Amino acid sequence: MTRQKKDVPAYVYYYRETRFSGWGIIATVLGILSLAALAVLTWYMMRFSDTAGDWVGAAGFTAFAAAFVGMVQGLSSFRDNCRSYLFSKIGTLLCGFMVAAWFLVFCVGLGGL
Repeated sequence: MTRQKKDVPAYVYYYRETRFSGWGIIATVLGILSLAALAVLTWYMMRFSDTAGDWVGAAGFTAFAAAFVGMVQGLSSFRDNCRSYLFSKIGTLLCGFMVAAWFLVFCVGLGGL
């Protein structure tokens, strides 16, 4: 029967700190998806302006909502304990820009220009 030494713990727990914030990565992905939706919907409206249905407006609103949620998640990701906030910064800035861009698109659409 072997005895365990008193200064050596029986269990050693390691905490691996993640390099990037998970919510920051999600915010960046949502910003990229919103930007891609803006590009695709803009191309579709220029190409088929007469046959654009209500789904184009619904897709635009969905992309606006995704950008807004991404901006909120990007801002809240700064609370995470991680080594790098790169994706948090990129996601927050990109989603904030996309919220402003979608808001401008909606205002132009309401104005009838």
